[in-house]
Amino acid sequence: MSLLNELDELLCSDDDEYDRLDLFLEADALIGQLQCADVPALLALWQTRSLCWQQRYTQASGAIDGAVLRAVLTGLLQIKQVPHGVFELMSRLPPVADASPLSEALLDYAEQAWHANQERQRQIQISCWSCGLSGRLLKRLGFSAWKEAGM
Repeated sequence: MSLLNELDELLCSDDDEYDRLDLFLEADALIGQLQCADVPALLALWQTRSLCWQQRYTQASGAIDGAVLRAVLTGLLQIKQVPHGVFELMSRLPPVADASPLSEALLDYAEQAWHANQERQRQIQISCWSCGLSGRLLKRLGFSAWKEAGM
């Protein structure tokens, strides 16, 4: 069985089994073994799987490789109507943002989401803060401090 098939099977497990058997530990280990070559197939699965599957993936991605993480985020940003994943995985990025196209795309996404969904503004703030994009997002939003933004 391929690594991705094994991961998919784990993430599709029954809720009781997943929790009772601590399958998230196995999922975390498998996610840590993913390579950039696995990302297109992972993104194809992402679009066909449930929100629960997506949540399990993001929660169990503590050991994700940095290059794989960037590739997954880049791919998720290209998928229309991603209900889950971008902000959750942003917190896995290093705490110092760079000037890469990915950082710019994440800022664009965060700015759009900020205006589109007030209920998620706290999550957006935390996600941007955790990966070093907080100050740049504040500037884009026209605020000098998060307090001014209502946070």
